[in-house]
Amino acid sequence: MTEVQVVLLKLLRCSLHGEKAKDPMLTGSQWEELLKGAEQQKILPLLLNAAFSFPSLHQPGIQGKPAFSLRDYQKDAITQIARQSRQENELLDLLLALQAEGVAPLVVKGAVCRSLYPQPLLRPSVDEDLFLSREELIRADQLLRGLGLTPDQPDASPETAYELSYHRPNSPTYLELHVALLDPDSPVFGPCNALFEGSLDRAVELQIQDVTVRTLHPTDHLLFLLLHAYKHFLHSGFGIRLIADLCLFTAHFSDQIDHAAVFSACQSLRCEEFAAACYRIGQNWLGFEVPTVWQIDNVDETPLLEDILAAGLHGNVSLDRLHSSTITLKTVAAARRGAQSSRGLRHALFPAAADLQGRYRYLQKRPWLLPVAWVQRMFGYARELGRRSNPSVSLRIGRERVRLLQRYHIIDETEDRDS
Repeated sequence: MTEVQVVLLKLLRCSLHGEKAKDPMLTGSQWEELLKGAEQQKILPLLLNAAFSFPSLHQPGIQGKPAFSLRDYQKDAITQIARQSRQENELLDLLLALQAEGVAPLVVKGAVCRSLYPQPLLRPSVDEDLFLSREELIRADQLLRGLGLTPDQPDASPETAYELSYHRPNSPTYLELHVALLDPDSPVFGPCNALFEGSLDRAVELQIQDVTVRTLHPTDHLLFLLLHAYKHFLHSGFGIRLIADLCLFTAHFSDQIDHAAVFSACQSLRCEEFAAACYRIGQNWLGFEVPTVWQIDNVDETPLLEDILAAGLHGNVSLDRLHSSTITLKTVAAARRGAQSSRGLRHALFPAAADLQGRYRYLQKRPWLLPVAWVQRMFGYARELGRRSNPSVSLRIGRERVRLLQRYHIIDETEDRDS
């Protein structure tokens, strides 16, 4: 790791524990590199808040001018905090409105994890996730539309869709409603939903600000957080904030969690070493204790940490990395079927219809539109990232990440043959 990455982790550690950090005496260019990295990891408010009093952050550059535009980063952080404040208040208002009509969805991930931070509004979220039954989804769809929210898939039916998303015009509020915690159409993660059977009945109450909400039981929630990180790991990676969420959640609810049950579930999916590496990052770099069951010998967290720091929040730092996800996903799916994987470049750039049905629902009924989905996927990534893809780079990243899966025994080494 670079010196800048080490400082980033130290500042994050201080933020997570409410501790005062020491000035690392970085140069202006190093500070800019650090803050760019914080933006990619979506932890800019956390780090800037911890570092803003450091003299080295405000050092003059050439001819007395700032070494970089700190003000732009400061404005960005303030905007994120203001956005998060409004988003959370609107979320709580919407939950109260739904509860008044007899609909009480479970709040999962973002809002729950955010509430555990010393300064919750410094941990931004793009969306808010709610988990509910099919019957509640049908009712919630009507209620949210009546409350002024707009569905992102207006033609999708709440009677059949596994998730629906809504946004409020001229507002940061963005909700995702799920009747399954993981994509049921995914050959890798669809079967994992069986692990959460009965979880709606095991729900518990939690206080967020002054509002009582329902959420998953801590054992179910911890397993979901681990599988959420695992899902992104198998795609194109995830950022350090997911490790922070995981460790804060575990520390706060540890005495209510059946760690042995979570470990057993991860073993059944061959991701227990991956989970142990996540916890070891939390221990060695973020200052958290590791539950005994996750203290697995000979698990080296360094390769995972390097992948995390290169990935950005959800592995979306580059189009090449996003395209590489097809290689890793097809490799794992083939391994679960006991088949040899075909991870050639063509499969990475032009996936089969079954691999894209979760993202492009029209393929479920009209698979002959697969070429349209390929084009839509390519242009969608290009618009989002503003850059072009290099097929050879996508293939190299995919191969490197397959070796990372082997390192944590998610797949066997014999599954690394190229087609």
